[in-house]
Amino acid sequence: MSEPLLDKVSVCVITGPTRGLGRSIAQQFANKLPKGSLFILLSRNQILLDSISELILLKDGIRTVTGIFDQGSCDQNLYDNILEDCLKNAEADVTEFQQAILINNSGTLEPLDFVRNLDDVCTISNFFNTNLAGCVALTSKFMQLFNSPSIKSKIIVNISSLSAVQPMKSWALYCMAKSARDMMIKVISEEEENIRTLNYAPGPLVTDMTNIACQNTKDMELRNWFEEQVRKKSLVECDSSALKLVSILQKNTFENGAHIDYYDEI
Repeated sequence: MSEPLLDKVSVCVITGPTRGLGRSIAQQFANKLPKGSLFILLSRNQILLDSISELILLKDGIRTVTGIFDQGSCDQNLYDNILEDCLKNAEADVTEFQQAILINNSGTLEPLDFVRNLDDVCTISNFFNTNLAGCVALTSKFMQLFNSPSIKSKIIVNISSLSAVQPMKSWALYCMAKSARDMMIKVISEEEENIRTLNYAPGPLVTDMTNIACQNTKDMELRNWFEEQVRKKSLVECDSSALKLVSILQKNTFENGAHIDYYDEI
């Protein structure tokens, strides 16, 4: 029988934990992880970071530390130091933990347009810096830092999307970035035999991103689909999706590097 993945004293790094799914994941993981665990919460907004940190600290024995982190930044010093600085600010040491978890949640949706209109190279570059390059660099630093013999288990979860495996008209950049991140996870699963990796597609969620999709998707068929889901109230609540991720990790029967959707049976 596979060993549950959220039963060990862990250091848990979450990008984008201040809103939507990231906030729900932070709260649900705080409900599961044992005393002594530390959450490293990374986002651009300190006020919102303080808000989610206060909620997590309501859980007995759980610690938090926050870091201002812009995943679209090309400042190498940011990636070199952010995780170590957070550990120092928490007065924590790598050797305190049995497990290290990274949740790559941060990402953006726009610009939304047909490929024939995507001709601004700076806009394209900025999008991939935020949604791909920064994600890869942080993941690398995570693997380098949390490499102590005391850490018996490492988990990397990429928040993926149906868009990673299914083309969506006028969502080209988003589809490309999600697909590339999925492949990063698959490659890690081949390179690192001691890391559990998962691409988790959380379903169509009730978030600000869905509002953007309804307003700015250029393909009318896709826009109408989102608008219909909003009207029918058939979108997935973030807490429900976060709980599904918890269940997947606790059952721990998934193939390394797998792409699992909210609607998949596990």
